[in-house]
Amino acid sequence: MRMSLLRDIQNETATAGGDVVSVLRKCKVLASRLSSDELTRWVDFELDGYPESQPIPDYQRLRVNCYANFMNIRWRANSQDVPPFAIPEEYRESIFSPVEFRDGITVAIAYSGEGASIEASKLQILIQRHRVMFPQMQCSRAWKVIAATEFQQLISAVNNRILDFSLKIESENPSAGEAPPNSQPISRSRLQPLVQNTFYGPVGNLSQNGERITQTANMGVEPQDLTRLVDELTAHLDELHLDSPQRQRAEAQIATLKAELIEEPNADVVRQAGRTLRNITEGAIGSLIATAAQPTVWHWVHQTLVALAST
Repeated sequence: MRMSLLRDIQNETATAGGDVVSVLRKCKVLASRLSSDELTRWVDFELDGYPESQPIPDYQRLRVNCYANFMNIRWRANSQDVPPFAIPEEYRESIFSPVEFRDGITVAIAYSGEGASIEASKLQILIQRHRVMFPQMQCSRAWKVIAATEFQQLISAVNNRILDFSLKIESENPSAGEAPPNSQPISRSRLQPLVQNTFYGPVGNLSQNGERITQTANMGVEPQDLTRLVDELTAHLDELHLDSPQRQRAEAQIATLKAELIEEPNADVVRQAGRTLRNITEGAIGSLIATAAQPTVWHWVHQTLVALAST
């Protein structure tokens, strides 16, 4: 028995290692049978890339890590993680903001194995000008890295949207994938919102009654990481040697995070507490990281605060 187009799309997207390019082409056939210009446009963008004039979905914005090499006449320090405090404050947002990935899905697949590297001459200049990292050494190179997992998540996001859409279309009309040309198997009033919400709407974890899942995505860290952050800050706060007003402010924000963990965390409250904690502790944490011979708990705390404050 011949499998329907919708079932074929569902099976391939649900199969580990499925060919997302092949699935997108089948979606183009589906778009034609549904008479959906919006779906055709989205498929073309995913296959061929997004032009500069076209806004991109959130899942096409990929997080970056920044690295630099340092040297002087005696020493070298290669592939050093560049934290935000090493950059003048007015430039941090532009340097550490996610990168817009506008290439087609085949490029994402190529990068999904090892990630991608982007030379960053502006970053090199800013590091050298600020001279927080290795002040006795010259910054010889700086670059940004998009981890392979970012591309893997992008590909997964495309697959998830296709699967979600095909299931919704099947619930509207199981035979929609076999519709004859110039027919309208699903009314435009029903179809257009499905396309818009699935492929062009904001990115988030979708779940029936899944408020906690949505909040976790918006917070930028998992609940277990938030719990660890509270525990690590509570245990190691003395190491920062904050003055009395700063310590009181830090303790108040830690208490806020701890209270949010009792029930469902409020993403906005958690984000604001994270930003305040980052502002209070950034300089002290930066000094501890710069003087440590080996990575310490403060490396993890710093990275978690950055993730929490950047969402």
